[in-house]
Amino acid sequence: MRRTLGQDPHILSGAYALGALSPSESVRFEDHLAECDSCVQETRGFTETVALLGTAAAGTPPAELRERVLEEVARTRQLAPAPERLPVPRPGRWTRGLGLVLAACLAVMVALGAVVIDQVRQVRDLRENERQIAAVLSDPDADHTTAQPMEGVSVTVVHSESSGRLVFSAHGLERLEDEDYQLWLTRDDGSVYSAGVLSVDESGFVLPVLAAPQDEATGGVAVTVEPEGGSEQPTSDPLMAMPFEG
Repeated sequence: MRRTLGQDPHILSGAYALGALSPSESVRFEDHLAECDSCVQETRGFTETVALLGTAAAGTPPAELRERVLEEVARTRQLAPAPERLPVPRPGRWTRGLGLVLAACLAVMVALGAVVIDQVRQVRDLRENERQIAAVLSDPDADHTTAQPMEGVSVTVVHSESSGRLVFSAHGLERLEDEDYQLWLTRDDGSVYSAGVLSVDESGFVLPVLAAPQDEATGGVAVTVEPEGGSEQPTSDPLMAMPFEG
């Protein structure tokens, strides 16, 4: 069965709350919400915050605030005509309180804006990554290599010499705790360089990785288990190794 390339739905709650997703992305994210309680809670929080920010400017001041203002006016001595210097009024408690509320609202808006901007940037980057992956997969001259290097694990490598890129995908890998699978590109002389850490979902599907071989001597790929976040060089023997076809 062929799987479509997907974005990580866990990063889309803020963009969804602001209506920044396309209709198809919204449908996919809503399907994800049916299975992810943490995203439901996060999305609800973003949605409520956006609604509060949208109504804050039009909110009606409480009645007690008006009464306190009128009391202050009644107690305040009227200014003499044409004073040489206007006295600087001391702020009342309600003014200071209102300032604190406005400062808190501003802090919430800044924090929410930073989160949403970051999520929108990630969505944009993911879309560009998917566009480049689709270009490699649709290249008629690309070499497709599929193998089962381990029991229950299938791997596909699509290598496009014309674009100088390759796409690695896999299915059947178990998710790791405090460790990551890391993809390496191998050279003919046996040296390797990193192509990034693999992201494995709950079903064992590895999100496709787009990589660009550094030179013509690159002849294959390998996967190792590394400390969380990856390593500069492999620290364990390869779980799998595949040469490029051609």
